Amino acid sequence: MSHKPIYVFWAIVLVSFLLVSGCSTQAPAVSVQPKTVVTSISPIADLIKQVAGDKVKVINLVPAGSDPHEFEPKPSDVRQVAASSIFFANGVGEEVYLNKVISNAANPNLRTVVLSDGLTILGKDQGGEGNPHLWLDVQNAKHYVETIRDQLSQTYPEDKQYFNQNAAAYLTKLTELDQWIRSQISSLPPESRKMVVLHDAWSYYAKQYGLTFVQPLLHTGEAEPSAKEYADLIQLIHEQKIHAVFSEAGFNPKLAQQLASETGVKFIDNLHDDTLGDTPDSNSYIAMMKTNTTVIVSALK
Repeated sequence: MSHKPIYVFWAIVLVSFLLVSGCSTQAPAVSVQPKTVVTSISPIADLIKQVAGDKVKVINLVPAGSDPHEFEPKPSDVRQVAASSIFFANGVGEEVYLNKVISNAANPNLRTVVLSDGLTILGKDQGGEGNPHLWLDVQNAKHYVETIRDQLSQTYPEDKQYFNQNAAAYLTKLTELDQWIRSQISSLPPESRKMVVLHDAWSYYAKQYGLTFVQPLLHTGEAEPSAKEYADLIQLIHEQKIHAVFSEAGFNPKLAQQLASETGVKFIDNLHDDTLGDTPDSNSYIAMMKTNTTVIVSALK
């Protein structure tokens, strides 16, 4: 029997191996890193995603449902910051860890964009940097989106038209949201438009939409009120005929619940401000703002 076909077969295999081996001396293909930006809290992350679409990966450091005021970055968070091109910070003290995490990331190409720059900051007269919760006023959220659009376009100019189109469509939705909130709040009798909330997040919302933000239960830094301050707040609720006390996701509701019980008013514990939720009525900025407004109006009627 002739063994020639077998020899031919192994000759072909040998030549193929040598060709592949010769090619292996070339430099390996460079892996393309995804375009990545990072931010602090989930409501801001959603604003970025609405502009970035599927062109940019958006990471928020503070897990949804967590209190950002108590957030401590882990080494894995620092690595995510180090791999990003932009840190979109809210500013005004919302990210107390910002300088430390950026320093530890040691990425000289990382840019920090402070979204609240150029906007009016409430609460500066009370000491400190002021109130950081600007995004709860939709007009401020629109400013954030415009800044996000411009910064993404500057960083990734090849996708500028895409970012512009996404931002334009989303800004239209935010304008509609702003008008809807105004119409909902205006349905309340003027004497009922008063809020007592657990922590000081709602000043911008109240000012923009015609509510009176009476006062928070917790002080700056989340210190609980003194016995006298608590007694004064009870008296204030009775005198001003306030209808409800509100608590928020990510915070212990015990104090607000106690105050509502002692004053005989409604207790609402599901507002979202620093964090989105994980259900369709709270898992996006627009859904969060609509649900908050619906809950507030219903409670204050």
